[in-house]
Amino acid sequence: MKKKITIASASSAEYFHFLQGMVLSVRDKPQSRDIHISLYDLGMTPEHLAWLGSHVNNIVKPEWEYGLTASDGMRDPFRAILAKPLLPKYFPGYDIYMHLDADAWVQDWSAVEAYLEGASKAALAITPEINRAYLANYTSSGEFHDFIVELYAGTWGEDYAKKYCYYPILNAGVFAMPKESPIWGLWAENIRVSLAKSHHHCIEQAALNLAVFDHPDLFHFATSDKRNIQFLPAVCNWLCHQSLPMFDKKLAAFVEPFLPHEKLGIIHRSSDDFKDKKSAPIHTTDGDTRTCNLKYREGLYGTDVASAEPEKLSDWQDRGGKKY
Repeated sequence: MKKKITIASASSAEYFHFLQGMVLSVRDKPQSRDIHISLYDLGMTPEHLAWLGSHVNNIVKPEWEYGLTASDGMRDPFRAILAKPLLPKYFPGYDIYMHLDADAWVQDWSAVEAYLEGASKAALAITPEINRAYLANYTSSGEFHDFIVELYAGTWGEDYAKKYCYYPILNAGVFAMPKESPIWGLWAENIRVSLAKSHHHCIEQAALNLAVFDHPDLFHFATSDKRNIQFLPAVCNWLCHQSLPMFDKKLAAFVEPFLPHEKLGIIHRSSDDFKDKKSAPIHTTDGDTRTCNLKYREGLYGTDVASAEPEKLSDWQDRGGKKY
């Protein structure tokens, strides 16, 4: 029997333009015909929801989970972060759940196929933040290491920081899991435990990483022929905050910066700095440059619901001077 699959994401009204590009990048591919799209609504407008109604299958408003309430001082986007491991609860009935952050988009369907194949064989298909072009290996290595230490220490404590600060980060912005994966429960429980210590904006990423790394006996991610975690290459989730891609004019596509310039499958426009700048010169494989915005399409999307990038993204981590 054919597996029932949904691609999930979340958006506020502010992020609708990014979400629109992600949805179009999926729906413009003929391979998406039998795949559902499910969304967490974090305050989109009636106009936004009306447009989405002809492109997606499910839209729900996530609750404040784990005993939290709106009066705890966190802003609405945090609801989607907390609800990431609860996709089977909010969107029941699917065999495989793939998540795409709203600022990611599908350039080549082969990446989606890799995630779905991985989730059909393992408990999780996900991409570590590892690539020979990534700044975390070079000029930003110290800063990136400090971030990992701060992330684990702030959410779990110094012992976890010492144990895992040299592990790669598994990026929670793009992943796929089968409905029966035990990681859903471990991930949610990790968030519940760490919320007592921190409301860090990457709390779900730390919790997911520990759900994998702290249970090698369950997932055999490195030491067994039975690979219960499928680690996918960076072309399946290219992180623009780690390295800008190059552009291949002949392919009319974004590619890895180094030879052999493999075509990128999913481009994750993960840099808030780049979002604020809107565009930048991108090197081309023939030695030229061209100004690109790294979105699914340059400029506006030409739909019946006009949308554009916000002039400057709000700092949703900040409320009353308090950083989470």
